[in-house]
Amino acid sequence: AGPRATGPARARAAVARSAGGRPTEPAAVAAAAAMSMRVGRTHKSGVERALLTVRARIQTAVDLLDDKESAARRELAEADKALRALEIRVSAAERRPRAVGELLGDEGETSAETRRWLLKNFTEHDLEAADANEIQSASSSPSMEARHRRSSIQIIEDVQDVMLMPEISDLLVMTGSIDFDALALATSPEAGHRCISVFGTHVLNKDGMCKHMKESGWIEDSTAFQQAFLAFCSRLDSLYNVGAIYHSSAHAVDVAATTHWLMQSDYISSRTTKLDHFMAFAAAALHDVGHPGMNNLWHTKTMSPLALRYNDKSILENMHVALAFETMQRDPDCDWFSLLKRSSEGADPYHSANLQQYVRKGIINMVLATDMAKHSSHVQELKRLAEEHRESPDQDMREKEGAEGDKAARQKALEKKMFLLETVVHAADISNPCKPRQIMLAWTRRVLSEFWAQGDEERRLRLEVSPLCDRESGMVSVPKGQLGFINFVVMPFFSPLAELVAEAQEAIEELVKNCEFWKAQDAAGTSFEEIFGADPIMPPMLTQVTEASEGS
Repeated sequence: AGPRATGPARARAAVARSAGGRPTEPAAVAAAAAMSMRVGRTHKSGVERALLTVRARIQTAVDLLDDKESAARRELAEADKALRALEIRVSAAERRPRAVGELLGDEGETSAETRRWLLKNFTEHDLEAADANEIQSASSSPSMEARHRRSSIQIIEDVQDVMLMPEISDLLVMTGSIDFDALALATSPEAGHRCISVFGTHVLNKDGMCKHMKESGWIEDSTAFQQAFLAFCSRLDSLYNVGAIYHSSAHAVDVAATTHWLMQSDYISSRTTKLDHFMAFAAAALHDVGHPGMNNLWHTKTMSPLALRYNDKSILENMHVALAFETMQRDPDCDWFSLLKRSSEGADPYHSANLQQYVRKGIINMVLATDMAKHSSHVQELKRLAEEHRESPDQDMREKEGAEGDKAARQKALEKKMFLLETVVHAADISNPCKPRQIMLAWTRRVLSEFWAQGDEERRLRLEVSPLCDRESGMVSVPKGQLGFINFVVMPFFSPLAELVAEAQEAIEELVKNCEFWKAQDAAGTSFEEIFGADPIMPPMLTQVTEASEGS
């Protein structure tokens, strides 16, 4: 026997076999070779290499199919989704620990360079991100070569074709309002399996975000950036778990749509930039990617690999944001993050802007803020901000103007901006009871079904059933459960938010209507079947997302 083929050689051979012996297109061969090189560089386990090789074969087979709507193409797409879910289970990338502590004396005691080193290494102050928040512009960095693989172009063409369909365009016209029906988009035969791609394309085109970001000097090439982001949206479509009843790609679109609505408000838009708008939209789209349909408490009780990796702290939220950035690192076609301007150094060592650091910090903060364990403290801070606004409506704007040249003031401005963006995404994440009744009911049925599916599994494993996850008691107490969620979670959050964001009053009005609806249902003793006219949704499959403990 001859020498054993290397990883790259095996990947190229796999591509040839996947085409049934037919000559493959140069672009497909190059893409497979690039993927095989990434396999050797970042994935050391044999299982991970095998998974990526199979995915390369699937993508090549898809590219070779002429009929875009063929059953074979759909089956290959489903196979790719299953492989991506499996890949999550063997991912073991290391996370960097956060710096803690404070260490600064009087400014005159140390040089500027030393103080900068102390701030960067011994505190959580983020100087580059703070400065990027202040100026959000940077000098030109070397242009990156645009990557135009056939698959990425095909994604854009397919999505644009879908957007032209009357039934889809009729849904998208409601974008920017609280009435947008993400479930209708996600369950449509034409857009369902790529709803994040369709909605992301629509928002970027309609709002002109990429064009504005180029004009502001935040990116070099708006076309390359938009193509990369839409390729990223396509990856998200396939990475959301099809077995999750509620935490699916449909939920991602719903949160992104509500985030977009809030970011357009007068209060938010006057205190943020288009880069912030894009960053919040991206965070909303990815905030639950890879969700297994089991909550953080499940992972803590079962001591899952994810719980062990993240020490029971914001387990799923950490996984979601890590998976999103890992996906961009593995696949240059969807790496919009690297196309942001990286840095701009000024004469003052405190005065630099790192937009990549700023955006990464913002996305991490926003996704981690969706952990419901942080909800209570978030409510208290939001109430304090609303009270401050009542006493001095323009105080934060004056603070923003006075932040120039003052590093402490810039850090404070960054923290206030981050809190505002975290508030927007968290509000969007819990906003289902604020939607028109039919939309609210559809989401309520889904979230209860997912909770109860978890409870069924806990009971099967002889674990204590988590709160709200008991099917038997939940089926006969739906109105009481929803009233509790509205009165103790949603209303206390949206009330101070509406003091700041006048447009959120519309959400309060719908919330009050839905509260009255549930009170009437409770008084009538209405059951689940009577409310929804159907049984709870059962999961087609329940894929628990885990990470292998083997070394990377």
